[in-house]
Amino acid sequence: MPLPHPQRLSRLQRLPRLRIAHQLSLLLTGAVMLAVLAVGSLTLWNLRSGFGEYTRQRDDEQLMRFVQLVERRASAARGMGWLTDDPGATRDLMDEFSGRPPRGRRPPPPIGQDGSRPPPPRPAPAPPGGLADRVVVRDMQGQQIAGRPQPPGARVTMRAVKVDGLEIARVELTAEPEPAGLDARFLDRQYNGLIAITLATLVFTGLIGWWVAGRWSRPLRELQLATRKISKGDKAVRIPVGDGGSAAVEIDELITDVNAMAIALEALENARRTWIAQISHELRTPLSVLRGELESIEDGVRHPTREVIVSLREEVSQLNRLVDDLHTLTVADLGQMPCEFVSGEANQALTKMVAKFESRATQLGLNLVVSSPPDSIRANWDFGRIEQMVSNLLENSLRYTTAPGVIQIGWTALSDGVQLVIEDSTPSVSLQDLPKLFDPLFRGDTARTRTGQHGSGLGLSIVLAIAQAHRGSALASASSQGGLRITVNLPLNPERLERRKRAA
Repeated sequence: MPLPHPQRLSRLQRLPRLRIAHQLSLLLTGAVMLAVLAVGSLTLWNLRSGFGEYTRQRDDEQLMRFVQLVERRASAARGMGWLTDDPGATRDLMDEFSGRPPRGRRPPPPIGQDGSRPPPPRPAPAPPGGLADRVVVRDMQGQQIAGRPQPPGARVTMRAVKVDGLEIARVELTAEPEPAGLDARFLDRQYNGLIAITLATLVFTGLIGWWVAGRWSRPLRELQLATRKISKGDKAVRIPVGDGGSAAVEIDELITDVNAMAIALEALENARRTWIAQISHELRTPLSVLRGELESIEDGVRHPTREVIVSLREEVSQLNRLVDDLHTLTVADLGQMPCEFVSGEANQALTKMVAKFESRATQLGLNLVVSSPPDSIRANWDFGRIEQMVSNLLENSLRYTTAPGVIQIGWTALSDGVQLVIEDSTPSVSLQDLPKLFDPLFRGDTARTRTGQHGSGLGLSIVLAIAQAHRGSALASASSQGGLRITVNLPLNPERLERRKRAA
C-alpha cells in the first residue's frame, strides 16, 4: 500500500479540526438529510409517476366514453357524414360529451313572478384534461375529419369507431406533455408541501443533533479535564456521573473507569510513599547499629573483638536478608520471579522442610504438630522456592506465637493440587488487618509482636509471591487455636496449568 505524500499529509494536518459536538451534529444532520432527500425524491418520483398513470387511466376512460358517443351518433346517421357535412357537429359533439346542451338549442330560462328572466346559467366546465384540444377523428383512409391538428411525435392513444361490427373511423387522443390547469396546481401544492416538510425536518434534526451532541460532549470534556489533572499529579480528582448519566452507557462506564483509575493511582501513590518510608525505616535500624559500632571502634571506646565482629556480621546479614527479600518482591511484581520447575515427591520434601524447625519450636516453648498424608504426592515445583515459602510461614508463627503455644502445619492432596495449612495459637490478628497481612512491610498490632522478634514485614508477601509464581493462592484467616491461619493452595503442575490458560 503506497504511503501518503508528505505534502498531502501537511495539507491534511492544516485542515480545521472540529469538536466532537460539531462532528456528531453534522454527522446526524447529514445522515438525516440524506435520508430525507432520498425519501423526498422517491416520494416526488412516485407522485409524478402515479399522477401520470392516473391521467392515462382518466384519458382512457374519457376516450372510451367519447368513442361510444361517436358510435351512437354514427349508428343513428348511418355513417360519419353527420360529422363531415355539418361544421358545428364537432362543437355539438363536445358539448354533448361534457353534459352541456347543444348551442343554439338551449331552452330559454323561465320567466319569474316579476316578469323578468334570470341570467342564463354558466356553462358547465370543459372535460378535465382538455379533451377537446387533444382529440382527433380520422376516417379509414387516415384523413382528419374532426379535431385540431396535433404536434408530430406526440404519444397517441387510438380507439376504433365501429357500427354493426364494422370499423368506420378512428379516434386518437394525444397525451398531455405536461400537467396543466387543476392538475398542475395540484402537483405544485404537493411539491411545495414536500419541500416545506423536508426543510422543517432538516431544521428540527439539526437542533436535535446539536442537543444530543452537546449532551454527549459535556461528559467527554469533563473526562478530558480530569485526565489532564491526573496526568499533572492530581490523583484526588473525581468525575460525577450524575442522575441519568450522559445518555450513553459507554460514556458512563468510561467515567466510572476513569474514577476507578484515579482511585487506584491515588492508592498506588500512597502505597509508594508508604513503601519508601517503611524501607527507609527498615534500612535505617541496622545501618544505625553498624555506624554506631564502627564509630565506637574508631574512637577506641570498643575494640574489634570476636563478639563485636559477630554483632557487626549479624547486622550485615539482616541487611542482606532485607535486600534479598526486597529484590524477590520486586522481581515478583514484575512477573519475572525465576522458578525452575522440576518433578519431585512433594510429601517427602515438605516433611524435611518442616523438620528443620522442630528444635527451634521446642526452644521457644512451642509445640510443632505436623500432619501429612500417607501416600506420596508427585508435583512439578520449584522446591527451593517452596522451601523458602514454608520457612517464611514457620518463621512468622515462631516469631509471633506466645509460649506455651501450638503451631499446627499440615497438607492434603487434592484432585489437581496440594493445600498447605499452618495455624498457631494466640495471639490473633484483628479482622481488619487480615486482608493486609500479605502487603509488603505491613505489621499487625502489638499483640502479634514478641519482644525482640521484630521482622521485616516481607515474609508473608514473599509467601504470596511464591504461591502466585506457582499459579496458586494464599489466604489469611482466624485460627481455631486462637491465632492466625494461613491456607496456601498449589497446583501439582503449574506449567501445564499455564499452558491450558494460554490455549483457552
